Amino acid sequence: MFHDGKPGPLDEDRDPPSIAGDESGPPTPASPTDGDPPRTGRFTLDEVTALDKPSRFDLVRPCDIKGILHSHSRYGDGAHTLESMAATAKEIGLEYLGISDHFRSKAHRDGLDVDEVRAQRQEIERLRGELDGFELLQGVELDADPDGSLPIDDKTLALFDYVIVSFPENGGYEKTSLTERVVKVARHPRVTILGKPVGDFMLRSSNGMLDMEAVITAAAAGGTAVEINANPQCPELDWSWCLRAQQMGVAMAISPDAHRAARLVDYRHGAELAQSGGICCASILNTLCARQLRSYLAYGIMPES
Repeated sequence: MFHDGKPGPLDEDRDPPSIAGDESGPPTPASPTDGDPPRTGRFTLDEVTALDKPSRFDLVRPCDIKGILHSHSRYGDGAHTLESMAATAKEIGLEYLGISDHFRSKAHRDGLDVDEVRAQRQEIERLRGELDGFELLQGVELDADPDGSLPIDDKTLALFDYVIVSFPENGGYEKTSLTERVVKVARHPRVTILGKPVGDFMLRSSNGMLDMEAVITAAAAGGTAVEINANPQCPELDWSWCLRAQQMGVAMAISPDAHRAARLVDYRHGAELAQSGGICCASILNTLCARQLRSYLAYGIMPES
């Protein structure tokens, strides 16, 4: 995630937000499973909610989600136009929508090139002027190269409000090489969110394909958020890694990865799952309002309350 103090596309000459407390930064919600075996069952409000803490330390609920950062439009492999996606997001009560179409790669030959990115930006700017009280952001989903580098340069990355990086399987994963790739990406200063398959492994065993402890540690060091799949395709959920991320202060983004307008509402299912797993509002990136999100994208600081 890019937050070295330089103005980003959404920066509007704001001063960096102040953080109350000591110089070590804002407090981190404690994991309710510290020292306990992996937790796969449902948590209760009493287990994780402290009455003397700000409300952001309450369990996340669907109504706490203010926007979506992983969705696709007809510019890429999505089914609907930017206007349709934004109108639907606004209609279901969200404050903002991030469009993160794929950048062109071997895995996504229908992705955007630089000229299409600029054309999409122009349409987004136009729609921003028409969508009263609603924020539309331009993100991108990139496929990391085999060595963990990004396929486009920093100048092109700076065109986007935020960057999601995924790791295509390409015939299979090997634990050491995949872990090295993900860790390298997690430490990249312009990467905002780690996407697939990390978002899937946050909810289940990685079966030895990825060292999740190393990934979460790198995300904490790099100030990079981790995606949570809003529609996990696994029979039994394991929230251990989400709770570990929460313990280490790593932000998580509940993502429906919507390729059509009707699937935007899936974020509600993701929030219900996160609540079952004991995840607090303070740990979820898209519980931030549009103003707070702009500040986070510029400075990389989650608000304390």
